[in-house]
Amino acid sequence: MVRRIEEVEKVAVWDAAGRVVARDVVAPHDYPPFPRAAYDGYAVNSDATPGRFRVVGTVLVGQYKRDLSLGPSETVYVSVGAFLPEGADAVVPEEAARKEGEYVVVDRRFEKYANVDPPGSYVRKGTVMLRQGFVVTPFDVVGLLDVGITTLYAYRKVKVGIVATGDELVVPPVDPEVAAELVMRGRVIESTASLVAWYIQTFMPYVEIREKVVTSDVHEEVRAAVNKFLAQYDAVIITGGAGPSEIDHFYKLGYEGLRGFRMKPGRPTSVAVVDGKPIFGLSGYPISALHGVIRIVEPVLRHMANVTRAPSHDWHYATVTQDVPGEMAQIVRVKLETGEGGLYATPLKARHHSFTEPEASGVALIPPGGVKKGDVVLVLAYRDVRKP
Repeated sequence: MVRRIEEVEKVAVWDAAGRVVARDVVAPHDYPPFPRAAYDGYAVNSDATPGRFRVVGTVLVGQYKRDLSLGPSETVYVSVGAFLPEGADAVVPEEAARKEGEYVVVDRRFEKYANVDPPGSYVRKGTVMLRQGFVVTPFDVVGLLDVGITTLYAYRKVKVGIVATGDELVVPPVDPEVAAELVMRGRVIESTASLVAWYIQTFMPYVEIREKVVTSDVHEEVRAAVNKFLAQYDAVIITGGAGPSEIDHFYKLGYEGLRGFRMKPGRPTSVAVVDGKPIFGLSGYPISALHGVIRIVEPVLRHMANVTRAPSHDWHYATVTQDVPGEMAQIVRVKLETGEGGLYATPLKARHHSFTEPEASGVALIPPGGVKKGDVVLVLAYRDVRKP
């Protein structure tokens, strides 16, 4: 059996992107704790509108003036994100107020919480913001920090060592003339293991490539490198010598496991498990090795890392499942799912522009004028796509 990672670390949220959540991240309090301006303008008592209000100060985002209390005919200028002082429960946009000296005149009625985010409207205390097994995305980092969550518990990363094998291989030389001469002599500049490492570092941020070495095809040298990595890391990847030949390292080194998969290219891909740690044998050809990583290596490493929802950073075209009205261009959080007709995007009601939503997996670009159910939109996915 492949051994899962059990060690848990306390991680600063701003450093947590790419880490796997080990414990549900739960909101410790209602947020916002007080009414919060959702628009630049004048904070007023809604019962006093329409009316004439004397401007008695300014409250900007980041300022805390809970000792300030407004009378029915008083107002303060507030910026987006600022907490409203006592006595105010609505915000009149600047363009809806008329300045008259130290007063502003409001000509129409504004209801309670107009242009205001009420207490607890972003998140209620006890709400699960990120579930165990989710890989933290930059969207999540922003949302967690916005409500004051600065640490979370994450599994440590899966540590991997890569052994690139082949008598013909050389480490990429810096001097282009030296490189050209080596190639002309039949040597091969190592690239397959580098491609494997790139894919893992790019698409599996919960995995850490700790070391990559180049060896000859001498089995004793390969065995020494593999045994060293098995002692130090959680998994080992061997590139080269995976086919049915005299240098088949899995066959010669005696690893018992699966040798060969119904896939093309990359059929010689092999995998064995030693004391709970997988050893992967990949082809020495770059595309074949990449196919083996995607089909075989990645699912195993996900399992080891305890991943239930992996990250994504791809653009897709998806069909929206409901109308999204609006005059201006919008960016809307969506849940992405696959269906018979392809990819579908279900818009989610936003409680806050930066709130992390466990059900969300992407953001859709909505053009001016909105879209109708069945229209196709462009979506940036930041979590993997689920089947319904």
